[in-house]
Amino acid sequence: MQVDKEEIRARSDIVEIIGAVVQLQRRGRNWVGLCPFHQEKTPSFNVDPVTQSFKCFGCGASGDVFTFVERHENMSFIEAAEHLARRAGVELARRGGGPPRPQGEREALFDANAAANTYFRKTLSQASAAIDYLARRGILPETVEKWQIGFAPDAWDGLLNYLVSRKFDLRVAERAGLIHKARTGNYVDAFRNRIIFPIHDDQQRIVGFGGRAMGDEPPKYLNTGETPIFTKSKLLFGLHHARKSMAEQGHALLMEGYTDVISAHQAGFTAAVATLGTSLTTEHAKRLARLSPRIVIVYDADSAGIKAALRAATELERESAQVRIVALPAGDDPDSLIRAGHADRLKRAIDNAVTRVQFELDLAVAAADQSTDEGRHELVRRVIAILATVPTRTERDLYIERVWQLHPLSVHGPALAKQQLHQDAEQVAGRKVTAIAPRQTFNHGRTRYESRRRDEGRSSGHGAFPGRGPNRQAVVPPPSTRVHASELLLVRALTSEGLRADALDMVTPDDLLHETDRRLFALVAKHRQALTDEASLMRLVRAQNDDQFSQDVADRLQESHAVTANEPLDAEVLSGAAKTIRERRLATVEAEIGAILKSRAVLTEDDRERVRQLQEVQSRLRGSA
Repeated sequence: MQVDKEEIRARSDIVEIIGAVVQLQRRGRNWVGLCPFHQEKTPSFNVDPVTQSFKCFGCGASGDVFTFVERHENMSFIEAAEHLARRAGVELARRGGGPPRPQGEREALFDANAAANTYFRKTLSQASAAIDYLARRGILPETVEKWQIGFAPDAWDGLLNYLVSRKFDLRVAERAGLIHKARTGNYVDAFRNRIIFPIHDDQQRIVGFGGRAMGDEPPKYLNTGETPIFTKSKLLFGLHHARKSMAEQGHALLMEGYTDVISAHQAGFTAAVATLGTSLTTEHAKRLARLSPRIVIVYDADSAGIKAALRAATELERESAQVRIVALPAGDDPDSLIRAGHADRLKRAIDNAVTRVQFELDLAVAAADQSTDEGRHELVRRVIAILATVPTRTERDLYIERVWQLHPLSVHGPALAKQQLHQDAEQVAGRKVTAIAPRQTFNHGRTRYESRRRDEGRSSGHGAFPGRGPNRQAVVPPPSTRVHASELLLVRALTSEGLRADALDMVTPDDLLHETDRRLFALVAKHRQALTDEASLMRLVRAQNDDQFSQDVADRLQESHAVTANEPLDAEVLSGAAKTIRERRLATVEAEIGAILKSRAVLTEDDRERVRQLQEVQSRLRGSA
């Protein structure tokens, strides 16, 4: 499948594909964001459009577009390739020219959902009551078309008969949650007399449906049950329409229901998404935090909505998101405000959204009975409990500045009341105020990064000489950060048409510490005439049909640009980097020569041959110093 793989890769923009699920920002030539494979607060996940690869410098995850889809979507390589091929419009050729691989369960479920959506949309066009209902809700025809809204008629077998007529396997339709067996044992439709909202995944495939009752019959909303392609705890309604606006506007609007989101988009609030009738889960929070640095919660202004907003805010704060909560007029929700012609009020409310802590403090003050001692004391206890959730004293200062007057000690002035609020909050939180310890270094001043690089160098074969006995190990200083950076500069030079020849002339592959670099230099030296830019270099590497080598090279190129991004690369800098590498190799060679000569009184023939080889290298390195 190698030919197909390269064609798919060429037609799949890795920045676009990863950017669909990770909020990326341009930094130099790379795009950077929060890693989707581990929890972090500072972006260390790099996407390189030139090498079409990604690498996280935090957890080490790396790969190409296929690897990313495999890991993020939990797919096999074949599934990932097929997904990318469909997206790119590439028809996969099968080895041996045999028949297509039988359709898998996931593909069958997607096909069943697509067919059901066609049925629901066609039925809506013939259902005047449903059309009138949508019109009364202020949903325009173009919005109905954009969101592919449909209708399930009040019948037990409407969709069932449609699927049978299209020769669908009813067992697949049952697994997709479209039909189920009644007590009689016969199949019946899962959705009846409901407005139908299709729910999409990141690839804009329909994974399930949400149905809203036309009348007052419970439940108000009915969702597809859990299926192999539909997991409510991970999906966000409207994300496929909101993702671009979230990136452009720098925030996401988190709402409660389908109609809230659809009305919001129709009114211009195009960064709106919602959960699928469930509380915000950890999976939701992780995903939103990666997609947008700021989340604005716009829930209903009733008691249930306020409680849900606070739970969602707490969940998002655990993922280090910047969270704001909108205070809507009592009894209102985004949809009702927009339908009443008050989109401007909704915008002002969003612009004036406050932090979760401030929102809770405002609620506490508004609900308190300050006319009695008991009411005032209860308010102070509530304020202290809220302040105890603030992790730092500096941040807590901002809130205490607004509420210190509520404390009984305020009669003695602000300083005493503020200090007491801090102490009470710390006590409730179970914390102790301690001095911040200075940041520790590792290995006598070396950073963790330097230590790791030192260990890599020791294991590369340039510091120890296996097979020569315990007394034959040369004592060589570990490679420094300077050596590591110099080698990365040499790697980076291979991508420059103007510096490639100089780099190849200044060092030999054996002078390098990193095995991938040695192999890459040898490969480039052999094919230097066929190379132009970095993209052609990666094509040459991938043509070796060694996936691990390809990924290692992509990682090294990513690292070379990340570590040496602020280092100007010209002939003079390159010469200095090469000199550092040669000096390191010379020290290694001389150490080995010394170890051999000191190991025994009489040298064997093999020893003399090895010394001769090393002296030739020594002479070359001294001559180019």
